Amino acid sequence: MAPSHAMTGVLTGVAATFVAAPLLAPDLWTTATTAVLTAGAALLPDLDHPQATATRSQGPVSRAACTGVRALSARVWRATATPRDGGGWDADGTHRHLSHTVPAALLVGLVAGLVSLWWLGALLVAWLLASLALRGLFGRAARSWLAVSGVAAVVAALAVVVADLPAWWLGALVAVGMVTHVLGDALTPAGVPLLWPLARRGSRWWMVSTPFTLTTGTRGEKAVQVISGAGTVSLVLLLAA
Repeated sequence: MAPSHAMTGVLTGVAATFVAAPLLAPDLWTTATTAVLTAGAALLPDLDHPQATATRSQGPVSRAACTGVRALSARVWRATATPRDGGGWDADGTHRHLSHTVPAALLVGLVAGLVSLWWLGALLVAWLLASLALRGLFGRAARSWLAVSGVAAVVAALAVVVADLPAWWLGALVAVGMVTHVLGDALTPAGVPLLWPLARRGSRWWMVSTPFTLTTGTRGEKAVQVISGAGTVSLVLLLAA
């Protein structure tokens, strides 16, 4: 669910800052904004579901994007499926298909990085990710589009103007956040097409899931959120040391 994806995105964002510290020389603003933006990126793959937080986030605009993503995903699935592919989560190749692959994450990250080469584009990317993060982390408390957009604008300004996050880093965060989402969905029984477009035993859309799976909305998912929060705090303390 969205809160879990957002929390794992926060953890991944802080971890990415830790790994890239020699290149970024991160301060408080860099770490904080990176965590928020990665949390937002971790919701992007579910733009292929009509009821997802990402789909509902920007009204008609995001709903239109969802329609486009689902149509593209179904078309790619039909073009690349083998006789052994039964459709996985959705038999029509929409939800948990194209947008839940590593190549898609890399491509979207590349596009976001290129858009961010222009300062206004960087602000737009950061604003979109921040608005998604707020909705994912705060749920119903973030229902007001105007309030969320205003806070997201502040976060975007902090990321682009104060923290001065480079374009390549914004693109990397989008890709990392999306991959984090995909790995999170691999914890569920339905799995994800993690190996696409590589074929395994004649199946190109083989759904990969971990040996021990979790059902959404259960204590297991709550545990993921708690572990992500604890891991985030630990990494922040390590960065500050």
